[in-house]
Amino acid sequence: MANNRVYYAIQQVSFTKNSSGYASTAEGTRTVAHGVQSVGLTTTFNLEQVFELGQLAIYENIEGTPDIEVTMTKVLDGYIPLWCLATSDQTDGPQLAKRCTSANKCFVQLGVWDEGKESAGQDSSTAQTWVSMSGLYPTSISYNFPIDDNFSEDITLVGNSKVWGTGQTTSALQCTPSYFPDAAAGAFGGNDDSPVGSGGVNRRQNILLATGNKDQTDTAMMVLQGNNPDLTVLPGDIPGVYVLNNTGVKDTAHLQSMSVSVDVAREELFELGKKVSYARPVTFPIEVTCDIEVISSSGDLVNAIDSCGHMPPGGGGCSSGEANNLANRAIRIASCEGTRIWLGKKNKLASVTYGGGDAGGGNATVTYSYSTFNDFTLIHERDVFVSGGSLSGDKWWQHRHDYMGNGVSSWPY
Repeated sequence: MANNRVYYAIQQVSFTKNSSGYASTAEGTRTVAHGVQSVGLTTTFNLEQVFELGQLAIYENIEGTPDIEVTMTKVLDGYIPLWCLATSDQTDGPQLAKRCTSANKCFVQLGVWDEGKESAGQDSSTAQTWVSMSGLYPTSISYNFPIDDNFSEDITLVGNSKVWGTGQTTSALQCTPSYFPDAAAGAFGGNDDSPVGSGGVNRRQNILLATGNKDQTDTAMMVLQGNNPDLTVLPGDIPGVYVLNNTGVKDTAHLQSMSVSVDVAREELFELGKKVSYARPVTFPIEVTCDIEVISSSGDLVNAIDSCGHMPPGGGGCSSGEANNLANRAIRIASCEGTRIWLGKKNKLASVTYGGGDAGGGNATVTYSYSTFNDFTLIHERDVFVSGGSLSGDKWWQHRHDYMGNGVSSWPY
């Protein structure tokens, strides 16, 4: 019997490594994503119009390569992140450039079960309909750590191929694919799935912070905290972040939210004799942004001066320190459930926004927005092969100190 609707309990998303899957009749090992909150599919048929002298009617409406866009949101719950699932073929390292090679793509399948089921896979059932999308590349990734909601991950994937398992097609030529995979097995048959990470679905209390205060005499302890890849390190522009011996730790700052965003631009490369692109490499540089919001106790305390240096005696020449308002900052974010994000040592304050505290009774807040390029490394405890992650993921986690800053003593704060 056909469904009257589709709702959350009867949908399931699964990933397959590109090297494992769907060439000819081969099927790779599928990994079902846990904690997914939403999924959306957008198909764009790129049309180009050709007209001619002599008539008003269109001469031909030429069909180009279709564009498939898949968007997903997931809570941070201890299961492997979507970013790791989408780039799991990479074994050279977890850094952004290594995860985003042209060869590193994935297969995604969305299954829809019978409306009468309580879960995807109840009674060993299979999907009623499903759609398989091959050769998907991640183009956008963001992580959000709010104060009043769940920690979450958002990802966007793009490709050129989408096939419904029912065999339906809108093509006037009945362009039916020679092969598409069967529906992935339902992973939620027991209707009892739950988070596996420390703290469950992580929220504001689950950020792991390096802490200290300006009256503390044990500076060595704070340096050790800054070295710890399992603790969050904040930039020293923020009031209430204590800086001593190159160690930046939270003191009196009252964090409200943090977010990290990466937009991975890709260029489609075409060649004569072939309609689809033969490669979709990343267009560097890639900007990485980080926004940190705090409750203000005395303003943003960031100076903006058009001439920071002093002219040399006699007034000739320029000072090397002139007009330098900013310093490089290191940023690292760690959550209880296993997410570790490293944004490198060259984050600079791109803007600072002070607002709120109006007559309606709200608190004044400050948002510090940082920008860097090409530095984004994410490591997760469950980015391992048995969870659908990389063959090298367990080594990355064991040696995460090397990927999360490799020592704080020389970091700029």
